[in-house]
Amino acid sequence: MSIDTLATKAYCNCMAQNRGLDPVGHAGDFWDCIAIELPLPWKRDMYTDENVLPQAIRDLFALWLKHYRETGEYRHLALFIAPDQAYSRQGFRRVMFYARPSTLFAKFEKVEYLVPTDQLGVLAWSLYQDRAALSRFEQYRVGEGDHTRDLLVCTHGTVDAACAKFGYPLYKHLHDTYAGDHLRVWRVSHFGGHVFAPTFIDMPTGHYWAYVEKEQAAQIVQRTGDVKSLRGHYRGWAGMDAGFLQTAECALWQQHGWDWFDFPKCGEVLAKDSESGSSGWADVRVRWSPIGASFESTTDMRVEVSSTIDTPHTTGNADTYPYPQYRVIAREKVQHRKYT
Repeated sequence: MSIDTLATKAYCNCMAQNRGLDPVGHAGDFWDCIAIELPLPWKRDMYTDENVLPQAIRDLFALWLKHYRETGEYRHLALFIAPDQAYSRQGFRRVMFYARPSTLFAKFEKVEYLVPTDQLGVLAWSLYQDRAALSRFEQYRVGEGDHTRDLLVCTHGTVDAACAKFGYPLYKHLHDTYAGDHLRVWRVSHFGGHVFAPTFIDMPTGHYWAYVEKEQAAQIVQRTGDVKSLRGHYRGWAGMDAGFLQTAECALWQQHGWDWFDFPKCGEVLAKDSESGSSGWADVRVRWSPIGASFESTTDMRVEVSSTIDTPHTTGNADTYPYPQYRVIAREKVQHRKYT
């Protein structure tokens, strides 16, 4: 059933789409991501429940929260994936860890493990706080998983009903239609943006998608067709800071087409008129290089918040949030620099 036919219902994503909420610039951005296999059900308090998560993982989350409160910086993404009979193994838990490379890149670097359940906490702690201990987990490495594409579809209904109502049918369609040896489809816990449901993250590339139905799913999975038809379904790339930079990256994708997703790239904000990033403008720079090219290109843009759209951010809650709407208003000529 399409979002349009349910527009009269008070799902936050239906109201957002009916109000014309453009998803670009509203993807998550992170330096690293960990996806941990965790049996359902997923309750709201699962991140701190001692009966759900090992102490080591809860300690890790507490460290991240402490750092955030002290610095305002939070660059980790922790996700849970539901067991699947096609992928899971009794008595073991899958862990996928992604890290952002320090140079221009198109994909996050990935390592995957399938560890005994009682070793789950120790592995997670080691990935972040004690990397010298990782050698003991080498026997549990899943080498082929490092190169597998994973679609992470939010179906976390206890966070927002829209993710269950719209996310699960999308997950089922993707899983039954496209999953195979080189592509897996997972039910995943909340990662933000339920107003964009059904939403998923394409890993290891790190692209966030919004309002996805069967037609868009086929294009995204197969990377076919005119990318302009997907402009209103793209939240952004996790390799760029949310907002201004993600909007600039989207504009370059629209210009270059699907090949753009394979171009190594990075971005930076050169100047802006608001520290909040939720209003005004920013001058941004995107550096990129076509596959196999001996040169690097630089594109400078000015991106502005053209308006905001107030819409409920949670199903069942009348409180609204002013979502900024971004657009590119100026672009400098591309500059090329040859590698030496």
